[in-house]
This record gives sequence, structure tokens and C-alpha cells, in this order.
Amino acid sequence: MRKRLFSILLALCMVLCFVPTTAFAEGKTEETPVCTCEMACAEETMNAECPVCGADGALAENCGKYAAEESGQTGTSNDAPTITAADVQALIDALPEAETISEDNTADVEVQLEAIDEAKVQLSDEDFAVLDFTRYDAAVAALMALSGEPDNAFAPQTANDHTHCYCGGSSTAGDHASHSDVTYTAWDGTSSITYTNNTAYVYLTENATLNGHLTVDGKTLYLCLNGKTLASNGTAKIQVKNGGRLVLCDCQGGGTFKGATQSVWGGACIYLYTSTLDMFGGKLTGGKVTSGGGGGAIALDDQQCIFNMYGGEISGNNGNNYGGAVFRKFNNNIPNTTGGAFNMYGGTIKDNTAKNGGAFFSTTGGTINMTGGTISGNKATQSSNDAGGGAIYMRGSGTINISGNAQITGNSSSLDGGAILMGWGTINISDSAKINNNTANRWGGAICLRQDSNQVTTLNMRGGEISGNRATKEGGAVHVLDKDCMFYLYDGKITGNISGDGGAIYLNQEPSWLIMQGGEISGNTATGNGGGVYIYRTGSVCQLYSGKIENNKASGNGGGIYINPSNSGRLRVGNKPLVQNNTVSGKANNVYLPSGKTLTIEIGMSKGASIGVTTANIRYPVAFSNNYKKDYANYFFADDANAHVEYKDDQKLYLVSGAVARPLTVTFDPNGGMLAEADKTKSLTTGEPYGTLPVPSYAGYDFAGWYTEQNGGTEIKENTTVTVFGTQTLYAHWTPIHVHSYIQQVQKPEALKTPADCTNNAVYYLSCACGEVSTNDADTFTAANTALDHNWGAWTQNSDQKTHTRICKRDTSHTETENCHGGTADCTHKAACTVCGGEYGEMAAHSFTAEKAETQYLKSAATCTEKAVYYKSCAVCGLSSEGTADEATFFSGNALDHDWGAWTQNSDQKTHTRICKRDTSHTETENCHGGTATCTHKAVCTVCGGEYGEMAAHSFTAEKAEAQYLKSAATCTEKAIYYKSCAVCGLSSEVTADEATFFSGNALDHNWGAWTSNEDGTHTRTCTVDGCSAGTQTENCIDANKDHKCDICDYIISECADDNKDHKCDYCGKKLTEHTGGKATCKDKAKCEVCGAEYGELDPKNHTNLKHFPAKAATKTTEGNIEYWYCDGCGKYYSDKDGTKEIKKADTITTKLKDDSKSPQTGDSSNLALWLALLFVSGGAAIRTTAVSRKKKYNK
Repeated sequence: MRKRLFSILLALCMVLCFVPTTAFAEGKTEETPVCTCEMACAEETMNAECPVCGADGALAENCGKYAAEESGQTGTSNDAPTITAADVQALIDALPEAETISEDNTADVEVQLEAIDEAKVQLSDEDFAVLDFTRYDAAVAALMALSGEPDNAFAPQTANDHTHCYCGGSSTAGDHASHSDVTYTAWDGTSSITYTNNTAYVYLTENATLNGHLTVDGKTLYLCLNGKTLASNGTAKIQVKNGGRLVLCDCQGGGTFKGATQSVWGGACIYLYTSTLDMFGGKLTGGKVTSGGGGGAIALDDQQCIFNMYGGEISGNNGNNYGGAVFRKFNNNIPNTTGGAFNMYGGTIKDNTAKNGGAFFSTTGGTINMTGGTISGNKATQSSNDAGGGAIYMRGSGTINISGNAQITGNSSSLDGGAILMGWGTINISDSAKINNNTANRWGGAICLRQDSNQVTTLNMRGGEISGNRATKEGGAVHVLDKDCMFYLYDGKITGNISGDGGAIYLNQEPSWLIMQGGEISGNTATGNGGGVYIYRTGSVCQLYSGKIENNKASGNGGGIYINPSNSGRLRVGNKPLVQNNTVSGKANNVYLPSGKTLTIEIGMSKGASIGVTTANIRYPVAFSNNYKKDYANYFFADDANAHVEYKDDQKLYLVSGAVARPLTVTFDPNGGMLAEADKTKSLTTGEPYGTLPVPSYAGYDFAGWYTEQNGGTEIKENTTVTVFGTQTLYAHWTPIHVHSYIQQVQKPEALKTPADCTNNAVYYLSCACGEVSTNDADTFTAANTALDHNWGAWTQNSDQKTHTRICKRDTSHTETENCHGGTADCTHKAACTVCGGEYGEMAAHSFTAEKAETQYLKSAATCTEKAVYYKSCAVCGLSSEGTADEATFFSGNALDHDWGAWTQNSDQKTHTRICKRDTSHTETENCHGGTATCTHKAVCTVCGGEYGEMAAHSFTAEKAEAQYLKSAATCTEKAIYYKSCAVCGLSSEVTADEATFFSGNALDHNWGAWTSNEDGTHTRTCTVDGCSAGTQTENCIDANKDHKCDICDYIISECADDNKDHKCDYCGKKLTEHTGGKATCKDKAKCEVCGAEYGELDPKNHTNLKHFPAKAATKTTEGNIEYWYCDGCGKYYSDKDGTKEIKKADTITTKLKDDSKSPQTGDSSNLALWLALLFVSGGAAIRTTAVSRKKKYNK
């Protein structure tokens, strides 16, 4: 670094040495002033004697000693030279004027520019900001013009002037929750990018055009658009490949990438190959696919590709056939090309167009996780061949998760699925997500569920909203189109949708399913039938277990639910569904059952269920349910006011003539409050109003009314008509009573206690959060910084014309006087004080520095080879320097050059010539060139427009799989063969010498019949296509489920066997026999004769060794015993020989006889046994002591 600084200073000295030479060459160039200060200047103590610091408007930081003292140095050190802003400015000012730069001094100027570039990067951002690059920019432009690149502009930058988080500084979407600043390097959009450790951070310095692909190959590029536009040249795009990553942001806003529009197969802006794109900002726009792929903005080539969108905008792109904005490649038979992930956390994808998938297209599945952001205004334009997906088109085992506050709105399809068309996969909707205001020209205003490869689609809705969508024909919100497709509604709201049939949901092919376990279908409209749900096919199933279908309407029938009379669609109910308040032409029409159709009570009904029924047959009684063993008449009601519901002996529900008033017992639950016992119940009948309702109390709460649910529900008022019967519980709802808390410091007029004066702040009363203001003097606060301060009058210049004074309007004794200052004197006026406006000081001399190329200053006009010469003028008053002592002049413009006429082709049809209009003796002749000859025309010269040369041969390179070029059609095993055609005129290669051909499409493949057993452990199937010679397959039978039969043809492969004697089949595990044989005893269980295992229970009557003990009479000295038996096996005592009567051991002993002898005894012989026992114990102890001693001896 020290050597570099020294070399820069040396270059500075060399350049300054060149200044006199340049001055003499020009004749009148002024010398650059040099700072002569010995001490650093400050703003208040500028050195008036110094030519730099004493000049008008001089800044302290321009002082030559300023930088040294700021850094703690007293002078310039030879060991550590310091580059200052003044040094760099001196280098810039020493550059020659742009008009004097020619090929003769280009090398010298380049050396000077390199020295400036080396020096300026040593400056701080603050020092860099004060530099004047005017002369530098002019020199660079002159060099560029000489090199043939006049359009390249130069933008000086410091090394550290672009720093922000890689998101652009403001995004906090998804997993990007915090910011960490990084430094970006300037990039002009065309030069190469330098990577460090395979990573680069660059920001776009100017609008630029890509002339070739910008490729991020295995590296990570952080690109900030910086409010600029990076545009394709028509074919160029950004490619990210081999594990690479592109992080796109825009810190300034307005940054744009304009995509390719020519020869684009897919991904007109960005193409990902096994790579990742993180988009935080900027806009991708203007891309247009022209070939067979898709993705007007982005293409994902394989399943390793990940696109994370945190912000920014993708708009105004055209994906041609597939994916207006984003496209997943569809090479079904090539490994690692299917799938991929698109995670949308924020941003907007709008106003893109494609035939299928206005915003997104995939037939290879993958995952879309959308937790935020908006997809809006996109269009799918194809109106045939199962097309659709105004926003998203997905097939092939995919998953779409829509949650958070994500929104899909205002998209349209010319056929199906205004927002989403999904075939084979799962859609999950939850949280506050919205799919609204989308339109389909046929089916599914929001969503259309399809099959793909006989695989089905499931829609799970656990929250969110599908609203305001419209389908011209069927399914305003959701169309369950193909068989086995299912819609599970757990929670969320489907409302305000419109269609011809099925205002909300249309169930089409069989079986198609709606399983409703919660949520709400309300406020939808059908201009035909089925305001809420339309059940079309025989196998279509609507299961209602919970949730609400209410306030929907239709013009035909079935305001809530409609079953098509031509088929046998199924409506199954149970638990607690609500189907009510649905109408046709203003009249109640909830569930519409055609003649002969019934609904099915599938599981038991629960309290709170209520379903209105209309039957096409009104010749009551009409059965409308299956037979069910429990009476659920109370859970259904007749839409017809002149009918009611009854449960009859055949266990079916009927609509019966007559409006029958039924009793209702209402229980009032105070829900935490207090209510008198007498007011807790009320008896009513259907058809009458609820009348006077009790008013409960609850300390700290206001009563808000009675409702049908503890939380939520419908409010019941005194004039509400009773429509239910049996029993009903109404719940009190409460609103907490507000208690004022005066803690808010709000400065408003009504809270003011003491106004502020000149020196004291205002005092206010504290406020409550509700807006109430306290009146308690203890509840006050002083508003900081509200003192009014002096109300000064205007500054007025004093008579000395050097000072000015102002007077306080509140107290005229307060005055302030200052020196006049500011303003700049010029050659026509004194300086005007920026405070009082008065003039002061002296006028300045003329400054003949302005260079204005105007007629009034013209000295000599330009000629064909010479530039014009002008007098310089005063930069202030415009006075010309003509006639002054100096008469400063400058060159301007360019020599006029020849005024050439148009190029004209010569008679040789090979060359063209042009003639100068100023001098006809000046001519130029060139060969005709440019243009391209084809097989139908010669080349056209791009200069003169004349044809020249020869026509080209046909180019049989085009491969068009069209009928006119078909050579042989596809078979079961062979692809179709076509003749190639001329890429220019379309001529077929048929009957040419080469007859070039190509294969197209796929072989038709075999149409296999069913497998048939060969009764030898194999089975065979045969192709059913006529003429197929290779259409037979034979395979071995398989038994994967181990049921002894072939899983495919049911051929019996084997029988059950138990070779290991464990009573089970050794192959399938089926139990074959039970344990058998053996005999249990009182000690052991029986042993199986087959497997040898014990089984069963012990036999207490079968003793193993029952010993007999005869009776023994007791004596005076010994006890006796009775006759008994003892079993060694079970260890029990018995009183009989068969061992059936168990006794205790004590029961076998008889006591000693009494001793009646009175003769004295000479010794205590009765204790002899005791003495023997003691002797035995003592001997045992001695033996044990000896044994322990020996043990210790050998255990040491």
C-alpha cells in the first residue's frame, strides 16, 4: 500500500510537471492554484493569503493541511503518504481539455486517468463527494469516441458506496425476517462479473442491454437492479445452472429486467437448471415465448429447481402455450426433469398471458407454497382441449398450499378454472388466504378439479375464503369435474360466487365428492339451478356432517342444494348441518328433491341440525328420506309453509300437508351472568314471535342480546318468529363495560389545562384510550418542547450596511444583532445577505470562464475540416471576452465533414457509390454487402437496397410434424416418420436426392387386454390393436399378499402347510389347528402332543405324588397327628386319600396329653431339648467363625 501511495504521488508530481507544457501549447491556459497554508484552516479562520483557501466560497476541507491534521498528522510522512481530496482534484484539473485529446496524446491521458483511478479509491465517501469530475468525464468520453465507443458513459463510484441487505433493504417476508447489510460492487450490465469464493454482489449502475446470456454457473450472484433497467437484446436472458443461485433485489424501486422476445423456447427472463432463484424486488416484464416451451418470465428445468418469491413483480409476460409467468418443463420420460418448488412469500404476479396457466404451468407436479403475495389479472386464453387455469395450471402429482394472507384474484380462463385447474394432486387452503373475483368461461370460476393418468385431485379447505368468482356455465367457486375427485370443506367461507348451475359448487362425474364437515357456503347465486350445490351424476355424492349452507339463491330450483332429476345423485346427512334461508325467487327452497328422489340419513343427527326440504311432488304425504330407526323429524323442516315433517311407521321422514304448530321449550343460559330462576325457561310454539325476553345481569359487562350459540350464532329478538320446536338453548352475549384509565398523553384542545408561553411548556390533562379526558388536577402531564419561544420579527439591515437586527414581538426589549453574511457578490451586484436581504461588501470582477457556443460569441465558423471558434463569456453577466486584454476563446462542435448523398447501386450490380454534396469530385465506392440470399431471392444490400449475388440452395432442415410431410404413420412400436422441409420456403424433401426425414412423437404403444392364467404359474396378455405382431406378454404369477393366489390372475399357487408344527401356515400365517393331547397335573399344565408347548390350566385334582401319613396318638411328651395326605407337587395337605379336601398343616397336629403326676422332680428334664439346641447353635457359630477366618485369609 505504501508503494502504491508513493507511486500515485509520484504520478501527481509528473502530471503537475506537464502543466506548463500544456499551457504553452494552448497559449492561454490558467495555472491551477496550490495551497500555501502552513496550518490547517477552519471555517471561522480561513487563510485569506492562500490562493486556494482565500478564494471566494473556499471550504476548509480543501485546505492542503486539513486532511493531515484531521488524521492526527502534522505533515506529510515519507513512510505513510496521505492522499487528500485536493490531491485528486489537482490530478483531475491537470487533464487536458477534451478538444485537445487526439491519437497523439491518448497514451498520456490514459496514464493520467489511471493515476486518478488509483488515487480516488483511497478517499472516504465524504471526500469523494466533493470532487468535480466534469473534466474527468469529458476526457473519458473523448477517449471512448476515439476508440469507436462513444455511447459508453462513465459513472465514478467509490468502492463502498452501495450497501444494503441482500433483500434490497425492506423485505421481511417468509423466512427472511431480519436484515444484514452487504456491500455491492458497481456493474455496468455488459462487462464480466468477478466472483470471490464463487460469490459476487453487484448493482446496476446504468440502463444496459444484454448482448449474450448472463450465466450464473455453479456460483451465487446477488444482483441489485438499483432502479435501472437491464434489457435483453431480443434473445439473451439470465441462466442459472449447476447448483447456482441468483438473488435479485432493487433498493431504489423501478428496477426492471426486460425479457427476450425472439427464438425463445422458455423462460424469457430467467431460466433455471438445477438451481435457485430468490426474488426480493425488481420487475420481470416483456418476456415472450415463441417456441414449444413456456414461462414468459421464468422456466424451471428440473425437480432440483427452487423459486422463492419474497417481493417484486412479474408482469406483462407472454408464455405462449404454457405459463404466462412461470413454467415447469414437461419432459415426462427424462429423469430429473419433473417437480421443483415455487415458494411465494410476497410480491405480485400480474397481467401475464398464456394459453394454459396465465401465471403458472406444470404438468410434472411439484409444489407451490403460497403464504403471501398476490397473483392477479393473469389470463389463460385457450378455449378448447381441457385448457384453463387463469392463474395456475397443474397436473402430474402436485401440491398447492395457499395460506397466510395469500391472494389469487382477478384472473380469468377462457375455458375452466378461473384461478386454478388441478389434475392429480392436492390443494390445501387455510388461514386468511383468499381466492376471489376470478372468472371461467365454462366451469369452475375459482377452481376446477380434474384427473390425470387416472389419478385424482383432492381439495382441502381449512380456512380462508373463495368469494366473488364467476363461471359462465357450472360451479361459480369449485367444479368437481372428474370421477373420484374430492372436496373436503372443514372451515372457511365460500360466498358471493355466481354461475349458471351450482352457484358455489358443481359435482359432475361419478363419483365426485363434497364432504362438508364445517365452514360456510353462503350468498352464492345460480342463474339456473343449485344456488349452493348442484349434484349432477348418479355417482355424485354430497355428504353434510356440519357447517352451514344458507342465504344462497337460484332462479330455477334448489336455492341451497339441487339434485338433477335425470340421475340419482346422492345427498347424505348426519351430525349437525345447517341448510336454511336459501331461496328461489324469494321463496324458501333449501334442498330440492325431484320426484322419487330421497336423501339419506347416514349417521345420527345432533342438536343444532336444521335442514329445509322441498320436493317436486307436492301431493303430500311424500317420503323424502331413507328408513332410519330413530325419529329425526325435529331436525328437518318443510320449505312449504303449508306442510310439515313427520316420522312414520316405515321409519321414513315425510312431508305432510298442514302447517302444524309445535311446542318449543326455550332455556336461557346467562353464559356467566345472573338470571332469576323463574326467567330461565319459556314455552312457545312454532309460528309465533319469541315475545318478551328476560334481561340478565353480569358485573362489569353490558348485555348484548340472546344468541343461538354460546359464541357467535344468530341473534334472537322479541319479534323473531319461532321456527324450531322441541328444545332450544339461547345464550346471553356480553360486552365488557369500559373503565376509564387516564394514562394516555394526548395533546388536543379539549385536554389543555395551561397553554404554553414564551418560555414554559403547555400542561394537559391525561386522556383515556377511549378519548375521555380527565378533569382531575393530579392527572396531568407537561408536553415537552411546546414552549412558544420568542416570536421574532423579521431581520432588518442596519444603517452601517454590515449588520442586521430582529425584535421579539412578545417583548420588544428582546433583540438580536448579527453580521450580514451569505450570498455571493458578482460583477453586477454586491452580495445579498441571506438573512435580511440587504446588499453588503463589494462587487466581484468578471469571470470569463463560460463556454457558450452561441452566435453572439462566434469568432470563426466551422468549415468542412475545422471546428468553430467562440469567445468565452462572463459566467455571471454573459459579457463577451472580445476586446478584453485576454480575449479567451474555445473550440466547439466538430468539423462539418462531407455532406454525402445517398448510396446508389452501380451497373455491375456488385458495388455502390455516393457523392459529396459540397464537392461532387468527392466520391466513395464500396462492394454491396449485407442481407441474406434465400432459395427464392438474391441477397439485398443493406446499404443501397439493390439485389446482388446468387440465390441460395434449399435448406432441408425444418422439422414440422404436419400431415403434408408425413412419410409413414406411427405404429405400436415405431414413431411416425416425416420428410424434412425447406426452412425458408417450406418445400418438402420428398423425391430430392437426399430425402431427409425425421422421427416425431411417440410409438402408439400396445393396447393390452386383460391378463389370463396359463394354469402353470404364469399369465399372459395380448395387444388388441389390429395387425400388431409383437403384442404378447407372459409373466410369472406373483403372490405379494401371501394368500396362495396370484395377485393378478387369481391362479391357486399353493396350499396351507404346517411343517414346523406351530399350528399356523408356514407361508401365510393363518391359524390351522389348536393344541391337543397331554394331561395337566396340580403342578404342571398339559403339553401339546404336536408342538410340545404347555397350554390350558393346572388340574388341582390330579396330584403328582400324594403321600399317606397314618394317624399317631399324642403322649404327655410328644404331639400326635391325625391321618392325612401330603402332595409334593402342590405342597398342600389333605384329609382324604383322593386329595380333594384341603386342610392346613396345623390341622394335622394333635396336642400333648396332660400330666397329672404330683411326684417331685430332681431335675428339669423338660428343658433338655433347649439345652441340646443351644449346644448345636454354639457349635455352628464356632464352625462359621473358622470358615469366615479362612475366607478372609484367601481374600486378602
